Amino acid sequence: MFIRHAFTRFVASIPVLLLLTLVLFGALKLIPGDIALVMAGERATPERVEYIRESLHLNDPWFVQYGLYLKRLVLEADLGHSLFHDQPINTLFASAIPATVELAVAALLIAIPVGLFLGVVSAVARRSWWDRFASLIALTGVSMPIFWLALLLMWFFSLNLGWLPTSGRLSDEVLFDPASQSLFRMYTLDGLYLGLAGEGWDVFTSAVRYLVLPAVALSTIPMAHICRMTRSAMLDVLQQDYIRTARAKGLSVFKVVLKHAARNAALPVVTIMFLQAGALFGGAVITETMFAWPGLGKLLVESIGSRDFPMVQSGTLFVGCMFVLFNLMGDIVVGWLDPRIKQASGTQKGNG
Repeated sequence: MFIRHAFTRFVASIPVLLLLTLVLFGALKLIPGDIALVMAGERATPERVEYIRESLHLNDPWFVQYGLYLKRLVLEADLGHSLFHDQPINTLFASAIPATVELAVAALLIAIPVGLFLGVVSAVARRSWWDRFASLIALTGVSMPIFWLALLLMWFFSLNLGWLPTSGRLSDEVLFDPASQSLFRMYTLDGLYLGLAGEGWDVFTSAVRYLVLPAVALSTIPMAHICRMTRSAMLDVLQQDYIRTARAKGLSVFKVVLKHAARNAALPVVTIMFLQAGALFGGAVITETMFAWPGLGKLLVESIGSRDFPMVQSGTLFVGCMFVLFNLMGDIVVGWLDPRIKQASGTQKGNG
């Protein structure tokens, strides 16, 4: 039953991805005027305009263009060519995506434990000052725009206190060449590897200092959603009869919450975790721009300003694919954790 559930979810995600490619492909057709001229600029030479028209197959019918786009995307794993950078988009993504993944993982490492802790404490200590405090933090995280929070963090921790840097990934004073020394393209992992190898911890400490502020800014929205969902799920479970029975038996609050309540409240919380993990790649656009973090989000903003539409199209497609992928992973994990699916699977085996 679980395998069927996972396969069904996987098959259902394929039309979503195809629809996403069709929407992004059609978005280019909605640009008024000659798209080749718009992308090249008003001062472009006729040769440059013709080069763009031929590279994008604009002289062919739209369905031929879409078919060639899908063929190149699916069969060749080719995202196209950046007109502004004059490089393959795959090459640009290979250098930008690890930085975005590093930032997103760091944000999740902050959002998940903090959100779970605040949500559980808020539910257990309902209507107390802990509940009000956690609800205030969650409301602030949902309401405050990331760009405004980023400015506040830079103003307080960088300009006033001078503890943390405002932009970049690594200090210029650190002797580290990413082109030759970076194994993971993620400076925190590279620094950890060099530190464990006995070559010093300068790279690791510098990378962590540069990562803290953007990771905190990016983690606020998923942390708030995880906190609110955890509180709601825990409140629903804590009102069940078996929880009252466990308390009547004299079990401690710690055992009641973690052994009984948390396990049964996990399904909606796991779902919101995966959804927020996918949404982080979209939220990273603003965060990376504010902190000059050289990731995919900053690259997309620069591509929009330079009218590099193939780059914008591929970047948006990547963000959409990440959201669909994490949504699929969440459905599969929830199906594996859901006892009803396991029970149905065991019943089918018993009947067979």
